Amino acid sequence: MKEYKEMLYTTAHKSISDLVFYSAGYEECEPGYSYGPTYRSYQLIHFVLKGKGELHLNEHIFQISKGDAFIIPSDKVSYYKASEEDPWSYAWVSFLGIDSENYIYQLMAALDDIYIIHNIDVEKYGKIIQNILDLEGNETSLYFYANSLLYQIMAMLFEKSTEEGRKRKDSIIDEIKFYLDVNYAEKLVLKNIAKYFGIHPNYMTRSFHKKFGISPKKYLMDLKLKKACYLLATTTLSIAVIAGSLGFDDQLAFSRIFRKEFGEAPSKYRKNAGKMDQEVEK
Repeated sequence: MKEYKEMLYTTAHKSISDLVFYSAGYEECEPGYSYGPTYRSYQLIHFVLKGKGELHLNEHIFQISKGDAFIIPSDKVSYYKASEEDPWSYAWVSFLGIDSENYIYQLMAALDDIYIIHNIDVEKYGKIIQNILDLEGNETSLYFYANSLLYQIMAMLFEKSTEEGRKRKDSIIDEIKFYLDVNYAEKLVLKNIAKYFGIHPNYMTRSFHKKFGISPKKYLMDLKLKKACYLLATTTLSIAVIAGSLGFDDQLAFSRIFRKEFGEAPSKYRKNAGKMDQEVEK
């Protein structure tokens, strides 16, 4: 693995900047190599230069190959794994700042797969990232140079996403679904979401159900419960922590809803998931 981190300024300083470079790197993965589940405090974009792999993010699973880039927003739990038969190599760039989340969501809003940019000239991005990796030291001149290369990457990505965005005619309902997909772990109030998008809550519910065959309330709860199942099966986090991280009022409310949906308590679900893992290992 090769990596370059800009160390002239602290992460705290960068977090209050508008948009600033944090790190870049390159990894040629072994078959089956995986990373995560984890989350980061900065925005991250990987460019797949060759091979294939799989990304797990927000209960979505994506099959990714050469020519794709995948976006991992800050504070989102992600897991990704190289193919056993054709493991990927990728380059990445990360950044943070006050406006970084806004920029990353603007990119994502123009994509069909939310977190994936398809069919891009990854070699161009790889060469720019290689220029960053060739830097040595942390002088002020290199700080500006690394940031200029980050801005070049972002300009290219926005140019690509703008082209894609013109081809799509996203309705407000599409935008609301996207908003739920990204922010489902927060304590969302649907009427406030409708107000934010400038429509009546009843209209939002009717239109959402007409387009997706499910109400926004049920869709939101399904996202939360899928994430809960994943965390119960793959982590040792307490049920109270899981409930809080998914925007439930308390552990009891979460357990009641979980039991109603799946017919068993979260603790029993976790125990049964552990048993299934043991049987698979045998």
